[in-house]
Amino acid sequence: MFDDFFEDMRDMQNQMNKMFKDFSKKAKFSDLKSADTDISETEDFLVIKVDMPGVEKEDIDLVLTEESISVNAKRKQEELEEKEGFFRRERSYKGYNVYTMLPAKIIPETADADYKNGVLKVKVKKAEKTKEKQKKKIEIK
Repeated sequence: MFDDFFEDMRDMQNQMNKMFKDFSKKAKFSDLKSADTDISETEDFLVIKVDMPGVEKEDIDLVLTEESISVNAKRKQEELEEKEGFFRRERSYKGYNVYTMLPAKIIPETADADYKNGVLKVKVKKAEKTKEKQKKKIEIK
């Protein structure tokens, strides 16, 4: 019963994430982008891949809960131009922001994360499913 409810909630969250992701791609006022995210599942693990080109590993903040992943990353850019009688310096801070509900409960303490070639890869063990509680009608004497 509750599994269906939480599954519906996850579906709704994923639909909202997609809606906001599409909106943020079109919005010109935001310097934070929603990164492309892929989640694959095996019997025992979830593997999450997040594309974040141009980001340094040290600038990534990764937080896992039993049901979600949150990734924030900042990308700093600085341009410097010097000519005779002229000096210009431009700085910009852009980045990525990802929040996604996961398709299964996980054990955050088991996570292993790696960042190579602009792709963050997180592998985490799934929590064991709890058995549905048994119900037995008791006759009152």
